[in-house]
Amino acid sequence: MTQWDPKTGSLALPVVRAFYQSGGTPQAVFNAVFDRIDARGLDPAWIALRSRQEVLDQADALDRADIPRKPLWGVPFGVKDNLDLAGMSTTNGCRAHSRRAVATTPIVQCLINAGAIPVGKNNMDQFGVGINGTRTDFGVPRCAFNDAYISGGSTSGGGVVVAAGLVSFAIGGDAAGSGRVPAALNNIVGLKPTPGLVPNTGVPTVAGLFGTNSLLTLTVDDAVTATQVIVAYDPKDPFSKPEAEKFSLSAPDTPSAFRFAVPDGASRYFADDTEAERLFDAAVARLEDLGGTAVPTDITPFLEQASALYEGPFIAQRTANLEAFLEKHEEDVFPATREILGWGHGFTAKDLFRAEYKLREVKQFAHRLFKNVALLATPTTPTTVTVAQMLADNIGQNAMLGTYTNFVNLVDLPAISVPAGFREDGIPLGLMLIGARLDDARLAAFASAYQKLSGFPLGATGRVYP
Repeated sequence: MTQWDPKTGSLALPVVRAFYQSGGTPQAVFNAVFDRIDARGLDPAWIALRSRQEVLDQADALDRADIPRKPLWGVPFGVKDNLDLAGMSTTNGCRAHSRRAVATTPIVQCLINAGAIPVGKNNMDQFGVGINGTRTDFGVPRCAFNDAYISGGSTSGGGVVVAAGLVSFAIGGDAAGSGRVPAALNNIVGLKPTPGLVPNTGVPTVAGLFGTNSLLTLTVDDAVTATQVIVAYDPKDPFSKPEAEKFSLSAPDTPSAFRFAVPDGASRYFADDTEAERLFDAAVARLEDLGGTAVPTDITPFLEQASALYEGPFIAQRTANLEAFLEKHEEDVFPATREILGWGHGFTAKDLFRAEYKLREVKQFAHRLFKNVALLATPTTPTTVTVAQMLADNIGQNAMLGTYTNFVNLVDLPAISVPAGFREDGIPLGLMLIGARLDDARLAAFASAYQKLSGFPLGATGRVYP
C-alpha cells in the first residue's frame, strides 16, 4: 500500500487517489483530516463542522468499485457558507441570516455525487460582499503563514483550510476576486471559470450577472479535475451559458512560443510594495521561460472598469438581492457591508444604462486584446495588509485588493490565480492569468505549466507538487 502520513501527508488529488488505489481507506484520510482540524484548535476558518462520526459513516458508504469512475472518490472538501448542505445552517457570514438548509445546493451535490465528502462550512465575508475576510460575524480567518495578516475573501475560510492541508479543495464563489484573492494570499490556486460555465442554481445571493462559483485547490490540475465536475448548462439558471453543455477544461500542451500581455508602466500598481513588484517580475520571467513574450499593454480600460463593480450602479444588483433582509436587519450587517449595499439606492436606470454602454466598450477592448495575445498576466492583488490595517480602513483597503480582480467577471472572462512566491517577510502573493471569454482550457494549461515550473510548496503544507 502506498505510504501516506496522517499528520503531514498531502491531500492533493493524485496523492489521495494513489493511496486509495493501493488499498488505503477513506477512514484513514478522514480521521487524519479531523485530527488536523482538532490540532489547530478554535479556528474561525470554519463556521460549522460536521461530526467526525457522520463523515466517517459517509466514507464507509463509499463503494470501492466506484474509484475508477468517480474522480473525487473519498476526497475531503469545504463548503463556503453561502451554499447549502442539507441539515446544516447556511449563514452567509451573518448570524441573523442563518437558516437551516433542507436541500443541498446542486453544484455541491454534483461534487458529492463524484465521490467527494464535505467536512464543514467555511467562513466568508458577509453575503460575498468583500474580498478581505474580515466582514463576518464568526471571527476573522487569518493568513495561513502569519496570523497578523488577512486571509483574503470572501471565500476566506476556504483559502485557509486548503492552504493548511485540512481539505483537498474548497468550493466558494467569485464575483470581484472572492476566490482568487484568498488563493493568492495563502499560496494556493483559485480557478474562476468564465461566468455561466458553472451554474448558480440555488445560490440566491450570488452576484448573478457578474459572479460565478469557483474552487480553491493546491494545484491547477486539481482545480481542473474538480471544476470539470460542476461545469454544466442549467436552463433554470438565467445566467447559464449553453456552451457549458459539452465544455471541457482539458487542453493540449501549451505552445512552445506565445505572446502574453502585462500591465505597462502606467498601469502597474503595487501600493508601494517593492517586494510585490519583485515577485511579479519574477513570475513574468517564468512565463518567458515557458516560451512566452511579454507585451507591455495599457490596461487602463480594465482598471477603470474595476471600480464600477462596487462604486457604480452595478452594486444595485446586490442591494436588490438583499433589500428585504436589510430592511429588517440593518444593524446585524457588518458596517462596511451595510454602507456598500446602501450605495445601490443612489443610482438610476439611466446610470445603469450608461454603465452598460461603457462595459460594452471595455468588452470590445478585451476582444481586440485577446486576438493578439494568448493571455493577460497581472498581480492578483497589488499587495496585502494586516488585519489591523484592514479594519482601520475596510472599504479603502478592500478596493485596493480588487485593483486587478474586480473587472474580470464584468468583462465575462476566465481567470486563475497561481502562487507568485514569497516576500522577504514570508508572506505569499499571487500571479493572475486572464484569458479570453470561454478560453478556460487553454488558460488552465498555461497556469499548470507555470505552477510546475515554479516549484513553490503547496499552500502552507511544505509539500511539493505531486
